[in-house]
Amino acid sequence: MSIQKRPGRKPTGYRPGEKVSDYQRLTVRLPDDVRAELDATAGALRRPQWRVLIDAIRAYAGTGPGLSDEQKRVVRAVLKLQ
Repeated sequence: MSIQKRPGRKPTGYRPGEKVSDYQRLTVRLPDDVRAELDATAGALRRPQWRVLIDAIRAYAGTGPGLSDEQKRVVRAVLKLQ
């Protein structure tokens, strides 16, 4: 007997071995122009919207120019408490 492959792509998450379907769901309301920008960015990068959002959040809260050094320290401290 041959092993049948499941149709479609393999479920992949942000890190190896993770599945997107296991992630918590988040609902966000966005203005039309921001949603269009997210759609365009995801399309241009050929990446799912959830990956674009993860990268944007990490750029803003991590090493990106979005927050001051003090604000970044606060974010990291809160993350350690969870």
